[in-house]
Amino acid sequence: MPPRRRKPPRAGALADLPPLKIIRSIVLLQLAYYVIATILILFTTLVAGQKFNLALVLDWRSVRGDNTVGWMLGVVWLLVSLLAYVILLSCYHGVA
Repeated sequence: MPPRRRKPPRAGALADLPPLKIIRSIVLLQLAYYVIATILILFTTLVAGQKFNLALVLDWRSVRGDNTVGWMLGVVWLLVSLLAYVILLSCYHGVA
């Protein structure tokens, strides 16, 4: 009796996107974002002479368009998102 032929490995989601790798990427992105955000927002508030609180990092209502602190915080949030994305890509591709 001839040996049974094995099915070829299935190309697609399980090979390309393993669940643990996706979860690791999500956790890494969140961790990178909040660490970078805390550092940059703390630095920015100290330079601006403002009082630091966690609402600046965690609450979107702190970003206001009617004062300079709100605009500055919005720009810092964009910078933090860019840096977290760069860190995620470098870790995902094994550079870091």
